[in-house]
Amino acid sequence: MIFNQDGFYRTIIEHSLRFRNFTNKTFVDYRMNDNFFDSDGIFRKIISAPAEDALRAGFTLTGVEKVEVEKLFSVLEDLESEKKFSTALSWDRLHGGAAILILADDGGTLEDPLNEKSIRNIERLEVYSPEDLSFTADYFYTDPFDKRYGKPEFYTVVGMYGNSFLVHESRLLLFHGGIISNERRRARNGWGGTVAEQISDVLAHYKESLRLSVAALEKMSQDIMKLDGMQTIMQNDFGEEQIQKRLRLIDMYRHLENIVAIDTKDEYDRKNLSLSGVKDVIEQAMYALSAATGIPSTILFGRSPAGLSATGDADMENYYNLVGRIQKRTLRPNLMQLIYLIGLSSDYDVKLPENWSIAFKPLWNPSEKEKAETGKIVADTLAQKANAAKILVELGALDGSEVRKSVAEDYVTDSSLDKILSAGVEE
Repeated sequence: MIFNQDGFYRTIIEHSLRFRNFTNKTFVDYRMNDNFFDSDGIFRKIISAPAEDALRAGFTLTGVEKVEVEKLFSVLEDLESEKKFSTALSWDRLHGGAAILILADDGGTLEDPLNEKSIRNIERLEVYSPEDLSFTADYFYTDPFDKRYGKPEFYTVVGMYGNSFLVHESRLLLFHGGIISNERRRARNGWGGTVAEQISDVLAHYKESLRLSVAALEKMSQDIMKLDGMQTIMQNDFGEEQIQKRLRLIDMYRHLENIVAIDTKDEYDRKNLSLSGVKDVIEQAMYALSAATGIPSTILFGRSPAGLSATGDADMENYYNLVGRIQKRTLRPNLMQLIYLIGLSSDYDVKLPENWSIAFKPLWNPSEKEKAETGKIVADTLAQKANAAKILVELGALDGSEVRKSVAEDYVTDSSLDKILSAGVEE
């Protein structure tokens, strides 16, 4: 493999090989992941697309009155919560974790536990990556009966310009990264797996397929020169130099004048090489990358599904399931904690009931055509059930009143006259 073509591809390959070594010495290289994120559009989309889609459709609050919901959403908008959570989710995928610092006005310092009974407001939210947070063994919960036992009580946070400060864990919304073993998580100071570790091999293969396809285009045509007396000339002491000089002269005129000047006994030909199979190799690398990331080609590469009767519905369903897991396992607990603290803040006057919850809105809404097709399927199904019930009544297997009860489950029926009609029959 030729590395000197592009240093970036070399970095990709080396990064891939780095994560093949599953030993205790394997650590996340935050700077390398940052370089990938900044310089490679495909890798950036792999990281950010699910994070952004997890918040794209929004959410609703169940069990909360409309006026309270409006006040709550106004506070969330002022705090730029969508942007902050999107960044935290992206860093969680990129670096194996993240944290949102809640700068709440509760009368205490950042080192004090958050006093939920005296919160007046939340000034702002700040997002930090794992590289910005650290802790020592002196700051762990040590009570075995505490549900927080073994977890850090304080974090040292490094600010934008290198200043550091101590923060109590109750003032942080923590994102713990991907699932890895406890041993590897301890080696990473409590942070989890990254997306780069999962896809480094297939991403390297995709990049290499693009590089090789470009190399194939450069060699798409091959010039063939038959020089009269070449074997005899090569036997001389300066024969090789003479041949090279002659070829350079021919090539110079071919480029400058678009003319090939050769001897009458020489022959010049150009062979065009076939590129068949190159497209298939690239597509297979794309499909492999989509499979490894769980992101369909439609989103990752902006291309429609290929093949007979290809709709991409299954790919999109799998992608929505991926985003749904991010919403349920990572986003939901932290978002609910923030909303809970907003409800406790005296300045906002947001009244949350004892029982409330978050429901994320669907990422996909059917078109009018799809709604019509679904309605037709439902109508056809009901028609088949009605026809079957008619046959059973005609055969005497069912009574009309029994059929009515069954039909009432599928249709909106008015039974207000049933008692009157029944009474009239009895008389």
